[in-house]
Amino acid sequence: MRHANSALQPDLFSSSTKATLEAAQWTFGSTAGKDVYELRLELATPAVVSAAKAVAPVIGLPTLDGFLSYIAFRAALGNALRVRPELSTQLIWQWNIALRHPDMWINFHLPLREIKLTGAKSLFDCSVGLPRSQEGNVLIPYGGGMFTNGTDLAMYPEVVDAIPLRKRMNEPVTHPIIRLKGKLNIRSGATKALDNRIYYPLTQAYIFFFRGDKDGVERLLAFAINERIGIGKKTTLGYGQIADFEVIPRPDVKATWAKPLSGPLFGNGRFALTKNLPYARMFARRQMADANNQELFGCSEFRFIALNESVGACRPPYWVREQQIQIVRYGSIFQTR
Repeated sequence: MRHANSALQPDLFSSSTKATLEAAQWTFGSTAGKDVYELRLELATPAVVSAAKAVAPVIGLPTLDGFLSYIAFRAALGNALRVRPELSTQLIWQWNIALRHPDMWINFHLPLREIKLTGAKSLFDCSVGLPRSQEGNVLIPYGGGMFTNGTDLAMYPEVVDAIPLRKRMNEPVTHPIIRLKGKLNIRSGATKALDNRIYYPLTQAYIFFFRGDKDGVERLLAFAINERIGIGKKTTLGYGQIADFEVIPRPDVKATWAKPLSGPLFGNGRFALTKNLPYARMFARRQMADANNQELFGCSEFRFIALNESVGACRPPYWVREQQIQIVRYGSIFQTR
């Protein structure tokens, strides 16, 4: 079946198709500014966001750079289809397969500031999405839990478990007369073996902090609303639809990759990480006093208190396995030195 499908596909790796998409990408203003902005994203439907598919709830938080990279790809595709309608078949095939094939993905320009850490790929200067409670409080990740505005422990997220969208697929029993031309692919696609539950948080709003081109972020989000592009997983089923958004300057916020924790449970000078970062680079920077540390973490030097290690990606596309490395996960706690 795979060979039959591939025979119907056009030349997906055509340089002209890729060049058309790259030429059609949106351009943005300068992203070098140091001002911090807060994006308030209001959802019409809960977003399905999970750090991993499992039989137990996990706190999965959306990524701003990942979401904007998806929108930027869709925006470029729309422009390319208008400019080169004769390439519509190739362009649509390229988009469909780019969501599954890492070699087909294109990293378009984003209206976010990029930070280059020595020995690592550049990372975007933005936080993960911090849930906002019904009372209007920002929830900050702490290990496997949350804190309300960095002070009071919050049992979050409340979750609802969904019935598996697909049952586990088994290889069909061989019949003596009927023979299959090929085996079912139970690793991916419509016949993927899947019998675990997906949990989604009952969250109607997220807060992101970022540096970059404010107008460019607003332009992409407006495009997402107009095109019904949702955030998170299972958006084609109606999850994660955006109701509204607002971007406001936050001169009082000094860092984008960490948020301060205070109150009786903490002393002064403790922070929670709000972005996945390379493990090796975090250790290298913990005693490296420079301006970037102050802008990103809120302090120039720090030491770890509670480290949440994992394997994952730190920049889009997050789903590409080749980009996964040892990371320090959001929710890790460090202390200013």
